[in-house]
Amino acid sequence: MDSPGPPIALIPHPLRVLLGAAVLGPLALTAWACGDSTGPSGPKGPGAFEVSLVSPNGAEGSAVLSMAGGTGLGEITTTDGEVYFHHAGGSSKVIVLLDTPGSIRFRVETQEVADLPSVAVEQVADGGNELRTSVSGYQVQIVQMEIPSGGQGSPGQ
Repeated sequence: MDSPGPPIALIPHPLRVLLGAAVLGPLALTAWACGDSTGPSGPKGPGAFEVSLVSPNGAEGSAVLSMAGGTGLGEITTTDGEVYFHHAGGSSKVIVLLDTPGSIRFRVETQEVADLPSVAVEQVADGGNELRTSVSGYQVQIVQMEIPSGGQGSPGQ
């Protein structure tokens, strides 16, 4: 009967270490990559994200933004005024009206925080409700947030 090779005890120690690393290394990497819901690329699953408008002009009074993409976008809220929104066909329109001029920001619940939409600025009005002549120079920041286990609501409903 043919032998499959020398017994492991006959393989020199440095070579055994290299063989062990070659076999166990990919397994450890796979376990690390699949370990939990935050992983190396950030939160995953149901949660929320916050959208903030970065204005080159300081405090603003209102803004109209559009979102495209994302997975299961749901309720949109703000703490600094009123927000109106409509989701249809993979896109959303969001209107934020502030009580007093300030930073435009809102929170969006989603079924998948890892799949963020693209957000575009359509119109902005200053603190006196006068439309800005251009939206160039405006930027949008999106920050992922997780809804804690047992959190309220179900995104997308």
